[in-house]
Amino acid sequence: MADVIVGRFALIDLIAKGGSGSVWRAWDSKAQELCAAKVLRQRDSADLMRFVREKGVSFDHPHLLTPYGWGAEDEHVVIAMPLVSGGTLESVVKKRGRLAEPATVVILEQLLDGLAHVHAEGWIHRDVKPANIMFEPRGRAHPVSRLADFGIAVHETDVRFTHVGMVNGTPGYMAPELFSMAEPAPSHDLYAAGVVALVALNGPIKLHDGAFRPDELNQYLRGVTPKLSAVIRRLLAAQPEDRYQDAESVRRDLPRVPQGYPLTHADGAPLELHDTLEPMPENAPGAVRPERPAPQVAPSSLEAIRAGQVQQGFSSGSPSPQTGPQWAQQPLPGTTPQQGAQFSPHTYTATQTSVGQAGSGRRSTIVAVMLGALAAVVLGVVTAAVLLMIFDGGGEAASAQGPVSSIDAAFAEVERGQECVAEDEGVIALTAEGDYLSCTADPEGEGHLFA
Repeated sequence: MADVIVGRFALIDLIAKGGSGSVWRAWDSKAQELCAAKVLRQRDSADLMRFVREKGVSFDHPHLLTPYGWGAEDEHVVIAMPLVSGGTLESVVKKRGRLAEPATVVILEQLLDGLAHVHAEGWIHRDVKPANIMFEPRGRAHPVSRLADFGIAVHETDVRFTHVGMVNGTPGYMAPELFSMAEPAPSHDLYAAGVVALVALNGPIKLHDGAFRPDELNQYLRGVTPKLSAVIRRLLAAQPEDRYQDAESVRRDLPRVPQGYPLTHADGAPLELHDTLEPMPENAPGAVRPERPAPQVAPSSLEAIRAGQVQQGFSSGSPSPQTGPQWAQQPLPGTTPQQGAQFSPHTYTATQTSVGQAGSGRRSTIVAVMLGALAAVVLGVVTAAVLLMIFDGGGEAASAQGPVSSIDAAFAEVERGQECVAEDEGVIALTAEGDYLSCTADPEGEGHLFA
């Protein structure tokens, strides 16, 4: 039986833990769906303040991730959010490398779309960074990113929670004027979005408080198209009056990536966003409604759950809300319950056998093994010869193609439908209007063109 918080959230397994609490994959019995449940302590004033802010921010937007439910039990509180399990921008860049420019543009545009909605509602996020940008697990399909963690967000009508001499945010992502105790403003989120773009394009970089130096920006934007480079430089302007003031203006100035355009990492590997969570544990709540009452199991203490000392929130040895049909749980006819859980492909009957019969059986077995080994060796030699001929031919063909084109993809300006050569297939270019194109095989002919 699963540990259930406030009679609603059945904890399945631990996703993450920190000093303020733990995050669990959970089953929401009211919403009838999986969710992410954050379990916190009420007695920690700083954590509770973040909780009050976060649960008070709720947006129905495809690129925002905010709480949709909460509850309190004893000294603990829990907030529930949609379960988004494709990893974060930070983890994707660290594990698989920096992104190519079109992929960066898509993610930046989605971030700005979410921020435009946040700012229109009078909120300022104040903690925009790659670790708070989460992805839906969609494989190679067009990515869907969502801005999360509104724990230090502030509304323009709120009484300021900041204390004198205290700055809120993550070092390296904070606009320079914040260190002079400037009041929170939408342009601070936009500055952080510019830093996010630099990290996506370069991978992890050394960040510091204060404005970027011109030589730093030149280094981080080397090879970036002038159109995107100009947008990022304006996002990161040292003086707030020189910076973009609203997210929609930034979106209008961004290059455009056509829907379906292949998004990749900088090394050309496809951008793939898969589920980062382990498969659902056996008998975990959430897949199938219970068909018979589950035996009562003593639940874990809430303190152990919050501290992340418990890794699984249910008893895997007994049925739970994910039990299957009853026939699958019953022993096979003629077996004990323990036997019913096992499968044996052969049934042996004890009989008396003479010594001569046993020896004959052993000789037959040896002969069969030797013949099998000989057949395997012959088959392996034939297979190796065939593969060698195939790969030798492929290597000669590859050598005959000559070197790959040296076109500078970052600054090529082309027209839609313009011809290109086979060696340039996959090369990225930009139109005068700011649309990304790539050299692809002409579906109606034998050549290649930018489309």
